[in-house]
Amino acid sequence: MPFRHSLVFRLAAVFLGFVVTGSLGVVAWLAYEETHESHAAFAAVARSNAHFVRSQHLPPSARTAEALGEVLGVEAYFLHGSDPLSAVPDAMTRLGSWEGKSLSEAIIFPAGVVRARHGAESVKVPIDEEVSLLLFRIAPSAGGLWQSRTFAVLGSFWLLSLALAWALARGIVRPLRSLAQRLPRIADENAAPPPEAARTDEIGQLARAYLDTRTALADERRARQQAERLATLGRMATGLAHEINNPVTAIKLHAQLLEAGIAEIPAPGSHVGDGTDSLAIILAENAKIEALVNQWMFLARPQPPQTSPCDPAELIASAIRIHAPAAAHAGVKIVNETQPGCRISADARRLGQAIGNVIVNAIQAMAANGGTLRITAKDEAENSANGTSPSAIRDPSFVISFADTGPGFSTAALAHHAELFFSEKEGGMGIGLNVTAEILRAHGGDLRVGNFAGGAVVTFVLPLAADTKSETRNQKS
Repeated sequence: MPFRHSLVFRLAAVFLGFVVTGSLGVVAWLAYEETHESHAAFAAVARSNAHFVRSQHLPPSARTAEALGEVLGVEAYFLHGSDPLSAVPDAMTRLGSWEGKSLSEAIIFPAGVVRARHGAESVKVPIDEEVSLLLFRIAPSAGGLWQSRTFAVLGSFWLLSLALAWALARGIVRPLRSLAQRLPRIADENAAPPPEAARTDEIGQLARAYLDTRTALADERRARQQAERLATLGRMATGLAHEINNPVTAIKLHAQLLEAGIAEIPAPGSHVGDGTDSLAIILAENAKIEALVNQWMFLARPQPPQTSPCDPAELIASAIRIHAPAAAHAGVKIVNETQPGCRISADARRLGQAIGNVIVNAIQAMAANGGTLRITAKDEAENSANGTSPSAIRDPSFVISFADTGPGFSTAALAHHAELFFSEKEGGMGIGLNVTAEILRAHGGDLRVGNFAGGAVVTFVLPLAADTKSETRNQKS
């Protein structure tokens, strides 16, 4: 905001105008006071000298007037009622000048009042019924205005003005600036209330309105989050019902076959088996349902992981066994290159769920043409122990990679892979990688996705605790 448009500038402009106008007013008042005192003193001199002439019975002659004028430093005249102009023999000759005009007007001006005209001052005081004393002088200059009293009055006025400016800045500008600085953080519910809220004036009302707005925004945000959560749960429930329908249908079919005494659906030219295939399918489909429900529960009610030492290779092998039928049906070969013996601190159930999500996604990505899923694991703590530069590996981690020979991730999938409900698969719920990312994040790890020349790769990066590092190195040795 330009300074000339700010409240400080406007207040300063108004205040400067007030100071200038006030200073001129003070000077004018002092000038008036000085003139008034000068007139009062001049009138008092005229009255005292008239009393002196009267009490001393001095003759009201031109000689007496001349002597009196010399003593007082003014022109003195005795005016007679019958012919006042006769006391001023040169009045007519001076009439063309400003002195003559002022003197001629003073002769006929009422007694007792100081007459200031044309740069001159005069006062007329009666001595008796016939004679009056007229004192006439050039008006004194205003040079006496610039005295110590003038500077003292102006100094006091300027100090009061500075005090008023400070009070305005403290009482108006600073509170408004403080409230303006708080506005960008109005959504912060934990911020302390502004101290201006305790004021009883309009600024206090503004501060309390700020607090009311912050409370309303917080309530609205909580209501919106609740609505979004309910909408999310609704979408999840709809997708969950759709995903569960197929496994339930398969379970129902094979259960009916077993109930009817048929072990399995016989292939052409084959004989009826002993029922192991139907039982395997029922267990596999049940595992699918359990995985879907677990994911739904994780999103609906996330909880911190219950960590304990576990072997990632065992979790991977277990997930492969569960999804082996689906992989075989899709023509996908799973190559497990992980080696048992490395133990990390993790929630085995949650981590197994994340591993299963990635395996399912890889199988579905290669379902059209088949392919290979290669699973590898690497302990970066081992690299550090074998002489790798410490700066190259700042935080030793356990890394699990899932590389498939499918079509790979699209540009949109690389950018939004961990977003809830983002899916490019027909009928996909879009929660698998989101749940996986949340599980790894809860473990202090990270989910990374990318493409390579042969397809897509998904990487788990899990941190190694201090005791896990030493245990891993001992096992390697």
